[in-house]
Amino acid sequence: MLNSKVHTSTAVLVTIGLFDLVTTLMWLNQGFGEGNPLFRWLASHGTAPFVLGKILFLVGPVLLLEYARKTHPKSAEQGTWIAAGFYLLFYGSHVAALLRG
Repeated sequence: MLNSKVHTSTAVLVTIGLFDLVTTLMWLNQGFGEGNPLFRWLASHGTAPFVLGKILFLVGPVLLLEYARKTHPKSAEQGTWIAAGFYLLFYGSHVAALLRG
């Protein structure tokens, strides 16, 4: 049976990832480039491959963390918060660099 409880840490991580996806799409549509070489390549093939790639690179780690939560709940919880923190840190640094020009 599936555990239907969504942990706050997972919701935060997914929210940051989706916010990153949406804002990146907005910036790409305004003529800005993608800094990550893999995602730049995906974006060069269209919006659908880019979105699919971003979602897979978000969902994959989240699924691994949720799987780990079954046997190591404390470690998985800590890992999810650490992942969310680093994601937010990297996202913020990229936005700051973009704003500096």
